[in-house]
Amino acid sequence: MNKKINRLLSLQMNFFSSESSMKIQVNRVEVVTWSVSALLILFLNTNLKTGEIRWEWVIAITVSSFLIGSVQSYLMPLLIRQAADWTVQKTIGVYALCVVVAALVVGSSMMFLMQTLKGEHYPLRAYLSSGMIYILMTFAFTSVYMIRALVDRWRSSLLKEQQLNQALLKAEYDTLKSQVNPHFLFNSLNILSALIPEDPENAVNLVERLSKVFRYNLQNNDRVTVDLGTELKIVEAYLFIHKMRFGDNLSYRIDVSKDEWPRQIVTQGLLTLVENAVKHNECSSEKPLKVEVYAVQDGVMVRNNFQPKNKQFLDSTGIGLKNLKSRYALLTSQKVQVIEDDQIFEVKIPFV
Repeated sequence: MNKKINRLLSLQMNFFSSESSMKIQVNRVEVVTWSVSALLILFLNTNLKTGEIRWEWVIAITVSSFLIGSVQSYLMPLLIRQAADWTVQKTIGVYALCVVVAALVVGSSMMFLMQTLKGEHYPLRAYLSSGMIYILMTFAFTSVYMIRALVDRWRSSLLKEQQLNQALLKAEYDTLKSQVNPHFLFNSLNILSALIPEDPENAVNLVERLSKVFRYNLQNNDRVTVDLGTELKIVEAYLFIHKMRFGDNLSYRIDVSKDEWPRQIVTQGLLTLVENAVKHNECSSEKPLKVEVYAVQDGVMVRNNFQPKNKQFLDSTGIGLKNLKSRYALLTSQKVQVIEDDQIFEVKIPFV
């Protein structure tokens, strides 16, 4: 486990060390792009036979270039902020549309201004060819900014993935450590020893479910998310074990349609919440504990009657729920919701 975390930290350090070189490369591309564009403007307004340069058009197009640059400095950051949750394809599509509209507006305005100043009439073909030139020129100017934005998004996505992997490794380690807790094993073995002579069939069921819980932790070390159906089977096995321990003092209900089973949630998310419900609440004949797991519109809810154990016997740091919130924050903009009053404690985890 420590080797995995150290390897992730090493990758993250290497990633930041390459950040400055990436910025230098992007700046070089920007300088080259502007230089090529300037030469292209000069070439397109030069008579190759006479060598005469139409300086009025060179100045006009240069002014247009600065105007397009000003529009870029306003529109492109706005587009990138709006595209934070968009796919790359949608981002590029909207970017291309903005470029075409901005280029046609600036190009047509400049053609109309030159036509007015020179007292000439330009045909539609001239407007169309000018529009194409301005579109190509605008793409040349703004593509550098877009490439930089996409590189930044990729860099941020890679960093979030590394952070999520670290959080997942820590959560899996803490959960596995909790499952292997001698107290947990002691209670399970006590239940098993009592069941073997009295109810051998349920003793076999207990062993099967106990093995499922341990196997699930070992087999999902590298998974960030898991389908809801798989996690529900482990939750049911975990609750069955404690049902054997507490008897009628513990009741549980899992009400999730099989249509929701393929939906994805954070690995061990439900198991963490059910563990918290059993660990931190009193479960006795005077105060029976009821745990419910059910699907809502955009997530899964875990609900239990709120009857915390005496605080002097309660060893809780809140790490489990805090870690679960952190993992969701790295994976999605949807948040883990906690609803609490004097009688009920509910936690909703969203689908990913």
